[in-house]
Amino acid sequence: MTMIVLLPAVGVSVQSRFLQKAVADTFGQDQFDRLESNTVALPHPDATAALISGGTEINTHFSSIPFQYQALQHEGIHKIIDSYDILGGPVSPTVLYATEEFRADNPEIYAAFLDALDEARTVIEENPREAANIYKRVTGTQLEINFLESIITDEQVSFSLVPHNTFSLAEFLFEVGAIQNEPTSWQHYFFDDIHAWEGS
Repeated sequence: MTMIVLLPAVGVSVQSRFLQKAVADTFGQDQFDRLESNTVALPHPDATAALISGGTEINTHFSSIPFQYQALQHEGIHKIIDSYDILGGPVSPTVLYATEEFRADNPEIYAAFLDALDEARTVIEENPREAANIYKRVTGTQLEINFLESIITDEQVSFSLVPHNTFSLAEFLFEVGAIQNEPTSWQHYFFDDIHAWEGS
C-alpha cells in the first residue's frame, strides 16, 4: 500500500517541514523531500474526516490540535510519529512575529500584546475548563467540553510563551534552502527582550 500523507500545504506548512526533517534524519539530508510526491494538500478538518472515513486511498495525516486527538479516538488509527519524536521534546510549531519597525514605533502596543498573551496563558493553565468553554464559544466547534479540556491538560500540550526547539528546525530550514539567512541561535530571530528566557 502506498502512503498518501495529507498536509495543510505541501512543502511549506509546519507539518510538511516536520515531515521533511523526519525524512532527512532517516534517509539523509539530501533526501529531505523524498516523500513530497506522496503528499496531498487538504485542510485539517477535511483530512481528518477523510482519514476517519477510511473510504479513500488516504491513509496518513500529519495533523494538528485538536484534529489528531479526534482521529485517535477511532479504531484502526494510531500515531506513527510526532513533533516530540522529530525534535526531541516540546516544540513551538508556530510563532507570532512583527517587524522591527513596528516594534520600535509602537512599543506600548507591543508590550500590551505580550502582556495579553501571558494573561491568556495564565487563564488557560489555571482554569482549563473555562479555556475550553472560550475555545468552543469562539470557534463554534461541536467538540465536547470534556474532550477539549482533556487536550488542554494533556502533558504534551503547553501554552508557554518561551520558544522551544525552534533552533534545530531553523538550522534544518537553512540547510535545505528554505530560508536564506543562517541562524546562529534561537535569539537570532527573536527580539532581545526575550533573550533572557530559557528558550531553544
